[in-house]
Amino acid sequence: MTSVIATAEVDDNALLALAAAVEQGSSHPLAQAIVREAQRRQLSIPLASGQRALAGSGIEAEVNGSRILICAASKAAPAEHEAQIQQLESAGQTVVLVMRGETLLGILALRDTLRDDARQAVDALHQLGVQGVILTGDNPRAAAAIASELGLEFRAGLLPADKVNAVIALNADAPLAMVGDGINDAPAMKAATIGIAMGSGTDVALETADAALTHNRLTGLAQMISLARATHANIRQNIAIALGLKGISSSPPCSA
Repeated sequence: MTSVIATAEVDDNALLALAAAVEQGSSHPLAQAIVREAQRRQLSIPLASGQRALAGSGIEAEVNGSRILICAASKAAPAEHEAQIQQLESAGQTVVLVMRGETLLGILALRDTLRDDARQAVDALHQLGVQGVILTGDNPRAAAAIASELGLEFRAGLLPADKVNAVIALNADAPLAMVGDGINDAPAMKAATIGIAMGSGTDVALETADAALTHNRLTGLAQMISLARATHANIRQNIAIALGLKGISSSPPCSA
């Protein structure tokens, strides 16, 4: 969490507490970051009910009798705050809005950080000849900051349907594995040759996936691919041996 900016009716701490109430229980990394920051400040987080994830948009819930929505800045940014939001995004930050009805209560800015095993995982995949591309609903500036650290291409600002279209296009060129952990990733995972879910992912992602990284480590991807290739090679070898033995056993005996 890099910035908490209250704009109306509430102060910074009250804004953060409301956001944490809505996000509590979510497996999304940004949601967890919001909750952690509220806990770090030792804020009293109110109870929320009726939490509902909005695919490609955000999340909403009932808090203290009001409907609170947390959404991407691109969905509802008021004109008077566009310059401020662009400045934050230009610094590689992800910006979300906290709304009460039609009223903007405030802006939260967060910076994505790489998982500690991300670089190692990408390097291991490259050694296997596997190339990757980041598909994200995040803003292009924040996506570019992460992609540049990993040396990967990226496509940003994608809705779930956009991710599906991107996967279908990539899948037409070569068999594709889609790795994801959220509700917005599930349709794209289903469209890929194989869908792989992170072990900490949402129930929807885990149910959609063909395989899961149960230890929640990205380095498991290269290990999974290496094991699959070794298994495939072993199966082909066994089939070749079996066919060879069958050919020998069915050969007619030599006459004297």
